[in-house]
Amino acid sequence: MKKTAITILAGLIAMAAVPAIAWVGTADLGSDSGGPLTPTNQTGIRTLDPDTLYTIKGLYYVEDGAEIHIPAGTTIYGVPAATLVIKTGGKIYASGEQFKPIVMTSSEAPGNRFPGDWGGVVILGLARVNKTNPQIEGGIIDATYGGADDNDSSGVFKYVRIEYPGYRFALNNEINGLTMGGVGAGTELHHVQVSYSFDDSYEWFGGAVDAHHLVALGGTDDEFDTDFGFRGRMQFLFGLRDPDYSDPQGSSNGFESDNDSGGTFDMPMTMPIISNATLVGPEYVVGVGNLPPGNTFSNSGVLRKNSRISIFNTAIAGYPKGMTVREGSIAAAEADTLRFYDNEVTGHSEYTPGNIHDTGRWPGIGVWFDANANEDTLSRSHTVIGLGDMSVLAAPNPIPQAGSPLIGTSVWTNDYLTSNAAFFDEVSYRGAFDPALSWTEQWVYYWTNFDPQNTDYAVAAVEDSPGLPSFGRLAENYPNPFNPSTTIRFSVPRAGHVILEVFDVRGSKVAGLHDGDLSVGSYDINFNGNGLSSGTYFYRLTGNGFSYTEKMQLVK
Repeated sequence: MKKTAITILAGLIAMAAVPAIAWVGTADLGSDSGGPLTPTNQTGIRTLDPDTLYTIKGLYYVEDGAEIHIPAGTTIYGVPAATLVIKTGGKIYASGEQFKPIVMTSSEAPGNRFPGDWGGVVILGLARVNKTNPQIEGGIIDATYGGADDNDSSGVFKYVRIEYPGYRFALNNEINGLTMGGVGAGTELHHVQVSYSFDDSYEWFGGAVDAHHLVALGGTDDEFDTDFGFRGRMQFLFGLRDPDYSDPQGSSNGFESDNDSGGTFDMPMTMPIISNATLVGPEYVVGVGNLPPGNTFSNSGVLRKNSRISIFNTAIAGYPKGMTVREGSIAAAEADTLRFYDNEVTGHSEYTPGNIHDTGRWPGIGVWFDANANEDTLSRSHTVIGLGDMSVLAAPNPIPQAGSPLIGTSVWTNDYLTSNAAFFDEVSYRGAFDPALSWTEQWVYYWTNFDPQNTDYAVAAVEDSPGLPSFGRLAENYPNPFNPSTTIRFSVPRAGHVILEVFDVRGSKVAGLHDGDLSVGSYDINFNGNGLSSGTYFYRLTGNGFSYTEKMQLVK
């Protein structure tokens, strides 16, 4: 371990579980005093505090002209049915960072969380859709969406995790993890993870917002669903299925894309363009024949109802079946307005001998699929795409390994891609992950969480905390009280980026003591309070899967 300005202590300390965060305070977003659907209508601008643990209750609406600002590092609990809704004309600025993501999660304790514990996030905008006065998912949400401004902005939504959403209001009436209706291209949307949603992980109803670097983990319905004239572009999508969770009322697919009506400017067709997705189906996790009884896992993709979705340079492996193209989308595929090129798809369930794709609805699907440089119509092992070990959901390795057909085989000559070159990052590989990079260099590093069931977000108010033990993690500073300097001792249980900061009682940062990578080990760092007034200060340590806060007293 290399010596730096931080003094190295003897001994390495391992961490058995992700610890609780120490919060300065708690607060509610909204109310459920009149029942779980009690509305709260925010007007004006509200800015949350990352040192406060929030609980969203009821239906929390950010109204037309209003803004909600959620800083990096903020955590929000959701109780049953609680839903955050950004109405048309309202804005959300959820500005997480790689090492300080925003987390919206279940209010249940570790080990007791389930899909649908709370509602989720709904963002509604003024971009074009092909429905008249549409309402989101059954009309529980009191808002319509859509308009004529494809460049409309609903704000910023980046480095955000949404865990255990999809509350079931009624049979076949659930909210998705992240639902977008008529969201415009002026919205910034990237680095989002939706985990264990009881409906789709993501669903776009019309609109033109672009998105990149999205993760869908363990949802019960579809991973990426596009409807009602959605026309955005997307790149670097990762879907990972938990074999124990599938749709109890339908089928669980990878991509799903529908249309409604359309063909005119006011009624646009569903025409998203997607490149570099990696969708890992449940059989990649447990193997063929090992899915639980009664599961409803089905197709790698369901393209129907005249959708013109186009997908390139993508790997889908581990779903029982390949692609199904139906209804008006068959004509779109034959006319090459729905495009599926240079993709890897596996499956073991054959619709007809030697064909994993849905030949019943379209007898020519195998010929179309093979003609577009895709692999393969034949039943074959899911492991042929050559990813790393995917058998442990909490620690997946979706990076292509040596010999993978995804390495160096991407194709960027299709005019759907070349005409959108300003958006797409032309990489050499297919799928979402660079085979030349380690896990800590991949875009999913640090801000994502593949074990949300066991992550402890429990409230531990600093004023009441007896302090963390001195033998590990973040110890009480010594001396304390101090004047003018003190030593902060801490342990790094997992190598990665580590931040140590000092704040006053108002939450203002007064010192940054460390911001950079550290190896596993124990450290000392000195804090000098010269120039500060006497009083209570808090110091917070955040790192790869852990965050702690302690307090100290400066007495002059």
